[in-house]
Amino acid sequence: MKNYLIMCVAAGLVSHGSAIAQTSDQLAIEDAYHAWAEVTNAKDIERWVTFLTPDALFLPPDHEALGTYDAIRQYYLELFEDPHFTIKCEQISVEIAESGDIAWSTGKCSATFSDANSEKTHVDSKWAKVWARQADGGWKCRLNIWNSDPS
Repeated sequence: MKNYLIMCVAAGLVSHGSAIAQTSDQLAIEDAYHAWAEVTNAKDIERWVTFLTPDALFLPPDHEALGTYDAIRQYYLELFEDPHFTIKCEQISVEIAESGDIAWSTGKCSATFSDANSEKTHVDSKWAKVWARQADGGWKCRLNIWNSDPS
């Protein structure tokens, strides 16, 4: 009986340790996302791309898939050149896969930018991201997809 209790306590500690690790990973992704949003508003393309995996894929609305690092960089470089471009985003949820090497998050965003007539316009959207753990233990975005909310 004593050995059974020790095994139950040990199992509880192991599973509690996993919960702590998951929470620290969720916080790391939350921190990475906030830093990425700040860099986006600073329009710093060189720092912005450091949040991507080399094989990242972005799926913007009403646009072809951006399947290369250069295509993603060019897309955002054009956004950053827009004098009206800003975002205000919130990451709502972060979940870590049991394997611990991949995660996904969801959120919402409000973006301001220039329309086709160079007039200031605003769009609200929702998004989902897939994050990949890096060799150094950090997290980078591997997949990003978003679409506009109804007007």
